[in-house]
Amino acid sequence: MHGQHPGFKMLVSVIIPTYNRADRIRGAVESALAQSYRDLEVIVVDDGSTDSTMDVLAEYVDRVLVISQPNAGPSAARNRGATAAKGGILAFLDSDDRWAVNKIKRQVGLILRGGSQMCCCVCNASVIGVTGNPIGQTFDSAGIRPDFPEGEWTNPQDILATRFLLFNQVVAIRREAFAKVGGFNEDLWLLEDYELALRLSSSGTWGVIREPLVIKHNDTIGIGVKCMMNRERHAQVRVEILAGILGTPHDLGPRAQLNLERTLASLKAELRALAMEKRGGFLSVACGKALGLCLRARWAARRRSPSWPQFQGRALEV
Repeated sequence: MHGQHPGFKMLVSVIIPTYNRADRIRGAVESALAQSYRDLEVIVVDDGSTDSTMDVLAEYVDRVLVISQPNAGPSAARNRGATAAKGGILAFLDSDDRWAVNKIKRQVGLILRGGSQMCCCVCNASVIGVTGNPIGQTFDSAGIRPDFPEGEWTNPQDILATRFLLFNQVVAIRREAFAKVGGFNEDLWLLEDYELALRLSSSGTWGVIREPLVIKHNDTIGIGVKCMMNRERHAQVRVEILAGILGTPHDLGPRAQLNLERTLASLKAELRALAMEKRGGFLSVACGKALGLCLRARWAARRRSPSWPQFQGRALEV
């Protein structure tokens, strides 16, 4: 199927959820407004902030649609923004992160070249660690290594069944694909982007841009970063998400199904190991640590196995 002509314009709705980020929200809004792609609207959803976030947003009343709601979590805030959006493409930016000036322009161009079967497009991101220093790029962390600058990613489901990819800040999604999968799960306040990405992974091919066009700030210690720093909580949330995906009808391929089941089993075993260590007592702690070592060794062997999913895709010329 041929893509649309690159000159075709499509309105993009940028949705920025925020909660008590008066010190950071201005930078995120300016990052969205500075995009070189001009057919764009910016929607900020304030999720019940108790600081001066709304005072800061008042400066942008002529350029930004600001929606205020009682605190309901990041998923509900993003869905509220999507409901108000007019664009055919939705892009999400966290209120402490930043975009390169050409991020949206490149993603829209790739989605249009990819045609209607391309449901979304992701780009790489540079991560700022909790100390404020750069700590790497998200594609490297996920083992995604395209040998082309931008193109079509054909096996996102197999990759996501085995590891996490930063999603919210790096994605641009066709509105109809977002609606088809039901948007964000509002019961989730953590790893909601991973859960959405898993559901979206069977909706078509994905566009992929190798260059980091996002700066992800982990030095702003929000609920997501706190969860990442808490191994037990992080594993618990992933267990809930994977069990939910496996327990409801989804268009999962057999390989992805098997890998999700294996990942879920490993996470449950990790929780047992952490519970043993937490229980205390020499024997319990020793057994917990031993189980943890075995699980890490098994995971490392799995990643070296020929069956470990590797990125698959093809370049799409401009």
